[in-house]
Amino acid sequence: MKKTLSLLLACIMLVSLVACGKSGGGNAGGSANDKASSDGDTKPVTIQFWNGWTGSDAQVLIEMVEKFNKENKWKITVEMDSTSDFRDKITPAMAANKTPALILGSCSEKYLYEGEVRNLDNIFADTGMKKEDFVPSYLDALMTDSGLYGIPFQISNYVVYWNKDLFAKAGLDPETPPQSYEQWTEYAEKMTDADNHVYGSGLSYTNYGAVACLMQMFGGEQITKENDKWVAHFKDNEGYVDFVKWFNYQFDAGYNPVEGDIVSMFIAGQVGMYVDGPWVLADIHKYNMNYGVTTLIETPEGGKQAPANTQCFFICQDCTDEEALAAERFIYWWHYGNGTENVKDTAVYAWSDRIGYPTYFNPVAECDEYKNNKDMNAITITDPEYCMDSIAPGEFRYWSEILTGPVIDFINNLTFYKDNDPHELLDKCQEASDTIINEKYGY
Repeated sequence: MKKTLSLLLACIMLVSLVACGKSGGGNAGGSANDKASSDGDTKPVTIQFWNGWTGSDAQVLIEMVEKFNKENKWKITVEMDSTSDFRDKITPAMAANKTPALILGSCSEKYLYEGEVRNLDNIFADTGMKKEDFVPSYLDALMTDSGLYGIPFQISNYVVYWNKDLFAKAGLDPETPPQSYEQWTEYAEKMTDADNHVYGSGLSYTNYGAVACLMQMFGGEQITKENDKWVAHFKDNEGYVDFVKWFNYQFDAGYNPVEGDIVSMFIAGQVGMYVDGPWVLADIHKYNMNYGVTTLIETPEGGKQAPANTQCFFICQDCTDEEALAAERFIYWWHYGNGTENVKDTAVYAWSDRIGYPTYFNPVAECDEYKNNKDMNAITITDPEYCMDSIAPGEFRYWSEILTGPVIDFINNLTFYKDNDPHELLDKCQEASDTIINEKYGY
């Protein structure tokens, strides 16, 4: 799953997917069970759980599902299918009304699966989960104008890694990452030793997700809502102009390799600073790197940005209310166990502790064991004042069209504006984005 997730923010929906043609809202069945708070009258039920997680991630998922099947108090059995061809299976299953009860997906897929997944507004009343236990920004990413359609499972965000040995060799404090993008450039220069194939900066024109998130750090979200209308923010965005100049300069100055497998170079000690996701941590640990990790650098123009892709639990519309309730109870168990466990014994804690993704769940973030996890503590943001959305707010329906069109065109053309005015590139991006927004929303 590490490879899958490393591409997820970068190019999710690069191929245009069309949702199946069933009509009807996601809340056609109402809540899973209006009497779900009663546990005494449960009878055995088996549900299917499909997802696309593979590798070591899947092994932990398997462990958690087996644990649930052994210890849950509701007599529920979960049969999980975790496979790399999940996307090839779920679309025809939806078309044939033969979906599993529970699936994992991305926040953007609440629109792709519209009419196929249930509204979850009542899950807190159904299960006893506390809404205030979830960082609100991540719940917001799963909202549409008709309600809540997913519950967070995993936060896939981009972070900054640095090689402490290369920092020390260059006379830099190995415990302190750059605090500004100007400082990034200064540090990159000091660490670069081209004769020995060592580069201070590890950026890539083809890592679309990382580039889009860095761009957002410089100039804010690409799309926002103003006066009840969606507006693109490329034209005359001086933060984005600064981003183009800073990004291209790393290559022009020779501080950044022009091509190659940057993550392999970083792990091999050839790159001083590198931007990627938490999925890289497993390989970093495997090779015993002397590293540090932190969140992306903020700028005054960008403001409080922490762009992320919220992976989530969806409950499919086709399942029975009994199966939907069982799926809700599995989601409850994932976060609270049977309701008596210490937070460090829950699946949601294990997912951060063992797999390495920052939490969205306040009880985990607040527990001492999590606070003592240096990596997780460094990349976790729970402050609701931060914008956790990537590119646009979660309720913007046409996120994928903006990403796969104007944003990726912008990134692909960055290299042609090394010596030219970036405003021209931004004007083109604005025009293309305006066309999409106006056509889709009828402005």
